Amino acid sequence: MGFVSFFAGASPLMARDAGLPAGAPYITPETIDLSAILSGPPLPGSPAAKADMEAVLALQASRTRESIAQARLDRKQSVFRFSDVLGPEFRKRRLPHTAAFFKQITHDEEAILATVKDRWQRARPFAANPAVTTCVKRPTTGSYPSSHAALGYLYGLILADIVPDDREALMARAEAYAESRALCGVHFPTDLAAGKRAAEAMFAALKASPRYQAAFATVRDEIQGALRQ
Repeated sequence: MGFVSFFAGASPLMARDAGLPAGAPYITPETIDLSAILSGPPLPGSPAAKADMEAVLALQASRTRESIAQARLDRKQSVFRFSDVLGPEFRKRRLPHTAAFFKQITHDEEAILATVKDRWQRARPFAANPAVTTCVKRPTTGSYPSSHAALGYLYGLILADIVPDDREALMARAEAYAESRALCGVHFPTDLAAGKRAAEAMFAALKASPRYQAAFATVRDEIQGALRQ
């Protein structure tokens, strides 16, 4: 593939890394209205809210040294946390265009999730109940929906589109990535469920984006080529 034809389909961050002008994001808060898709968190004091808190405390009681260590590693917002499914060839150093592509995905997701976090401003579990202890750094933003969970599920959906034979394992990894946040007391289970719904909606919007589709084709070829080696 020649230099010109490759960058004709490159993502904005790929272009930036190559010294070319940056382009627009793949999707924006104007592309998708999550407030019309998500139902909002349980009302304070409701049976659903109490069940949410009970689930957090149960997860807290189930923590092991190994699960805490994994949760702390999964705090990193990186698609390369999925290397335990895709193997050692799936790493940033080998996949520069993939790294740039998913960096843009991360930026887009964070911008979209921020709009609904600001709307609901749900207190985190550790803020709502002093009995909740945490095993990762305490975030300062609202709890609902979980941006971390949304990002993990979005990574999983995109990777499953690239490596469909590993879809089941990739989505199980996305679920574990999300659930680490409830395990460590910084999210409720309903936050994670909302994050998953948000990821599914964003994924559908991405699939309708010509800019995303052009960049995706290049990244798909890079990943599939690396995994064949």
